[in-house]
Amino acid sequence: MKGVKILHCADLHFDSPFRDSDPSYREKRKEDLRETFGAIIDKAVNEEVDIILMAGDLFDNATVMKTTVDYVIRKLKEIPHIRVFISPGNHDPYHGKSFYKIIPWPNNVHVFQDKLEKIHIENLNTIVYGIGFGDSYERIGLIEEMKSKIDIDDSKINIMVLHGDVTAGISEYNPITIDDIGKSGMDYIALGHKHDFSGILREDDTFYAYSGNPEGRGFDECGEKGIILGTVYKNYVELNFHPISKRKYVICSVDISGCRDYEEVKSMILKASESFSREKNLFKLMLCGEVSEDFIINKELLNHKIKDDFFYVKLEDNTTISIDYEEIAGEFSLRGLYAKKMLKSIEEETESSEKEFLYKALKLGIESLTAKEVKMK
Repeated sequence: MKGVKILHCADLHFDSPFRDSDPSYREKRKEDLRETFGAIIDKAVNEEVDIILMAGDLFDNATVMKTTVDYVIRKLKEIPHIRVFISPGNHDPYHGKSFYKIIPWPNNVHVFQDKLEKIHIENLNTIVYGIGFGDSYERIGLIEEMKSKIDIDDSKINIMVLHGDVTAGISEYNPITIDDIGKSGMDYIALGHKHDFSGILREDDTFYAYSGNPEGRGFDECGEKGIILGTVYKNYVELNFHPISKRKYVICSVDISGCRDYEEVKSMILKASESFSREKNLFKLMLCGEVSEDFIINKELLNHKIKDDFFYVKLEDNTTISIDYEEIAGEFSLRGLYAKKMLKSIEEETESSEKEFLYKALKLGIESLTAKEVKMK
């Protein structure tokens, strides 16, 4: 049987607040999302796909800019020959006041509501099944309806688009069990909700996958982001993940031990981040290692020195002060007396866990008595 070529995407979350970024970058990131959606549509055209499956959370919430809505509709109108199926998710459920209800969608777009539907596409010998969230929470699995209400036509390629949580436990976001998937009778289930690509998975004769989101929205969503593209056949698939994000979030650890000034710190930062596109991606730099007590990092000053080398950079200082405790213990001062007493306690302690606790207390105490910033970690 001839296959059907699909593009599967999910979780765009248009007009996300992007709280992880500074206010000046938030509008840029919203525009990045729109551009990534445009890249998805262009990819569908260039790859000559038959169907686009959007597995929910197209919108992030009920507050979406009119320019965003207009852009989405315009791009979908550019592909009248491609069928588009949308399954609303927990962030954009289908109800009387939702965008899905009030927007005049192009004729090639079908938005599933809160009742399971199946759409026959005769020229592709395919049936597309779907159901959307009717509320922000769906505690009973939406796929349950299939077991008693839908007859599967095994002579067709059967595809489902669905937003939900594949889990063995309880979930407020449309719980789906592996058993549900295996008994669904589908050839492929295009899933949304989880923001990482799951790999192309299989249960019995059903293939399924989370595409993840095509554009990360914070430093908790690092790595490649993209879509799933390929062909679904009867009882097997040829599908692959394709990165498509405009930018990536990158967390980079930078050991600045021994650095004596900001120029040396900057050099270490640029070396540690050289394998990434600094002018394109968003970075969180985690400074670590030991620095001299005479060189305490001023993040504002360091950020000023490196900001022109990055599209966006955020600093986190996890360095510790390099201290010679034996030398301090010889001082005739309050911190000298403290160091001497703590070193004696550490030497006499036999339990390793207690020694570690006392050593941390020593470090924190000396940093405090030296009038430096105390880092609790």
